[in-house]
Amino acid sequence: MTGEIIKAITTAEAQAAEIKEAAQAQAAQIIADAQTQAASHEQSSAQVCKAYAETQIKNARAQADENYIKTIQTKKKEMQEYCAKLLAQAEAEVAEIVGRITSGDC
Repeated sequence: MTGEIIKAITTAEAQAAEIKEAAQAQAAQIIADAQTQAASHEQSSAQVCKAYAETQIKNARAQADENYIKTIQTKKKEMQEYCAKLLAQAEAEVAEIVGRITSGDC
């Protein structure tokens, strides 16, 4: 009876060692697979981020160009109006001076 118990314990220990070894091998494979997937996701994410950054830069440049054109057009119109106003004032003053000169009222 004692021999059977020892044999059962020895068999159980051997089975436990086999189960532990199989579990360790499976854990190592799971870790290796996870590392491979993580590297793949990291590379994929880096590519997505790079593409997103390029798109955002392109959009920002387009918006900046649009804002620049609008600002230039607005300021050009303001300057044209300002110059027209100054020219009208100058014409009135020149006409007054010419009138004084021609009438001898200097």
